[in-house]
Amino acid sequence: MIKLKGITWDHARGYDPLIAASELYFKEKGIQLEWQKRSLTNFGDQSLEELSKQFDLIIMDHPHVGVAEASQCLLPLNDLVPVNILNEIKHTSAGPSYESYNYHNKQWALPIDAAMQCASYRADLMHNESLPTSWEEVFILAKTLTAKKLYIGMALCPTDCLCSFLSLTAQMGSPIQENNKLLVEPSIGLKALTMLRSMRDTFHPKVLDWNPIALYDYMSQENDIAYSPLAFCYTNYSRTGFRKNILKYHTAPEINNAVLGGAGIAITSSCSNVHEAAIYIAWICSDEVQSTIYVNAQGQPGNKRAWENKQANALTNNFFASTMPSLTHAFVRPRYQGWPKFQQFLGETIHEFLVNNTDPELVLEKLQAAYTASYIIEKNIENK
Repeated sequence: MIKLKGITWDHARGYDPLIAASELYFKEKGIQLEWQKRSLTNFGDQSLEELSKQFDLIIMDHPHVGVAEASQCLLPLNDLVPVNILNEIKHTSAGPSYESYNYHNKQWALPIDAAMQCASYRADLMHNESLPTSWEEVFILAKTLTAKKLYIGMALCPTDCLCSFLSLTAQMGSPIQENNKLLVEPSIGLKALTMLRSMRDTFHPKVLDWNPIALYDYMSQENDIAYSPLAFCYTNYSRTGFRKNILKYHTAPEINNAVLGGAGIAITSSCSNVHEAAIYIAWICSDEVQSTIYVNAQGQPGNKRAWENKQANALTNNFFASTMPSLTHAFVRPRYQGWPKFQQFLGETIHEFLVNNTDPELVLEKLQAAYTASYIIEKNIENK
């Protein structure tokens, strides 16, 4: 019996739909899929090269495709999946998800899951308050909620404060993009850092500790956070019965240029059954699977038709339709080889700034130096 071994991340959204789909696949094809989990932090930071030696399939984050290309730890899918199937998945991809895994004309993964930073709220706590459409309105809402002994929430752990920094700088007109000489225009970088510090001072006291899962677990079970403006979305919390209280989701303030999240499914270079793996990933990313068993089993599909599906929206209190505009216009992070390590440094440095009140100008200088070095290191590796 053919067996494929994969690794995903540890949450119902990342694990449950894979198990459900894999059970169906075994019944239909007789091929067994074994899935293991890693933490959300490791999903963003753990070495792709190390994982590729242990698994046939990897659920991965798009900023790692440059590492995949340089290390050859993943197999490009262009020669493994028929062109017509790749084109169909590309055509039906939600937002820029498909393109985010395409690097130097090679497709390194297929979009199995789509997400971006967006807003969430408790309708029962917001009452008649309007949802903010700008950052100015977010801070006005914060004052209104304070008078009611309520808070705004945010995920500002190192991984997520860096993504919020990327969203803010992109929205302010200085997107952090590959091959920019400047990481960010200094005036905009300072403005974004200042805004993050204002969030720390104005929003819930625990924001620096939270990733999106911790934020949503808290929001859905406690009663003092009515709204969150920016965190990676999780459809699970919009479903009846997943947690004590339902969260509703909405587009991010300003709508456009919120950081793209989601996940791709890739085949490792150590995979022992490449042909079967290619057939499987095309199957699980198809319209039919994504719109049915995948979304029904707590999944957040990478397929646009699944996001537009009436049953999927009925199941999730209109999660997909309500957030689609932000996904359509999401901001794709840099993906060059040196980015993942720099991204980790970026998050740790911004988090340290928020914890210790370091000088924002010195923070930007430190980040610029590290950003420049991330390309130098890459060129040195290429020249060896």
